[in-house]
Amino acid sequence: MKSTQEYDLNIYSEKIEEDIKDTVLDVEDLHVSFKLGKKKLLHIIRGIDLKIRKGQIVGIVGESGSGKSVTSKALINVNERTQTTSKSMVIDDIDLSKFKKEKEWIKIRGSKIGYIPQDPLTSLNPTRKIGKQLLDALNNNNEWKKRPLSEKKAYLIGLLKQFGLRNAEKIFYMYPHTLSGGMKQRVVITMVVALKPLVIIADEPTTALDPTVQASVLALFENIRSTMGISIILISHNISVVAKFCDYIYVMYAGRIVEKGTKEEIFTVPAHPYTWALISAVPEDREDRLFSIKGTPPDMANLGLGDPFAPRNEYAMEIDFIKEPPLIPISKTHAAATWLLHPEAPKVHLREDLVKRLESFRKVFYKDGK
Repeated sequence: MKSTQEYDLNIYSEKIEEDIKDTVLDVEDLHVSFKLGKKKLLHIIRGIDLKIRKGQIVGIVGESGSGKSVTSKALINVNERTQTTSKSMVIDDIDLSKFKKEKEWIKIRGSKIGYIPQDPLTSLNPTRKIGKQLLDALNNNNEWKKRPLSEKKAYLIGLLKQFGLRNAEKIFYMYPHTLSGGMKQRVVITMVVALKPLVIIADEPTTALDPTVQASVLALFENIRSTMGISIILISHNISVVAKFCDYIYVMYAGRIVEKGTKEEIFTVPAHPYTWALISAVPEDREDRLFSIKGTPPDMANLGLGDPFAPRNEYAMEIDFIKEPPLIPISKTHAAATWLLHPEAPKVHLREDLVKRLESFRKVFYKDGK
């Protein structure tokens, strides 16, 4: 059932001020293709821009297969069998798009951009004690490599304690298999944070954890941002997670950014039908029936013409099947790739359940209800 309430895209956007903090990572026109043979390429990431500011927690959200993880790995050049290009990829005045050799990337990984994988076990060697692995990571930094072992141990044990591992001195000499999933994740976070990178990429960091541990790990990222000023890119398929912890959000679909904006804009005045669907699909205890997005994500090998989301979009117009829309600005910080923003597009009516959800977010983000 559709609501009779018309949807005004600009009702709250005018209240959002542009973030003026310094940009630490600026990516322009990123493309990633998988190599399927000697000459055949499968275009997965299709020209995205990212701007990460100092001390921000930025969310990249979308369904599985949307390109989130491929994008994050492209930022540190660890995708296998791929061809990656961009106009620029600048961090700390260094343009990573100009790199030609692996040894150039080695100097960047860890020191400038840290990476936390989905499964912490992929970062931990089961045959080596936690302390040895933490010291190995720290010694990748030439400055730390020269310092006394006692100083390095004290620093690492202090971080373990700061990140919620009370028996840090004992854990330092334990093997990974003796720790719980949440403890392993905190060890990996310590390993990454120890080098104090400018940006940390957390790729679905809570996927394998129970809800209580998930909340504590995400709160830890907030602590890292507030106490160390490190920017964090949080990759997630869970839009409710990014609503709680992110300042700015990119919504991805079929290898492209389809909407971007502050969390207030994304959750109070979302403009793309895919974002509407993601918000609608978040489960709520009081609902008997869970909304699901009809259809399946597109086959990236056969995208064809038009907007890849059109076959699943209940608001699709004829032009959506013919031409893919560009990102259309709504405010200084908000844009969406939808023809519904075209001046000649018809006004749409949102489902009543979505209207209620957006109203609930407005009450959270705008205490006066405006």
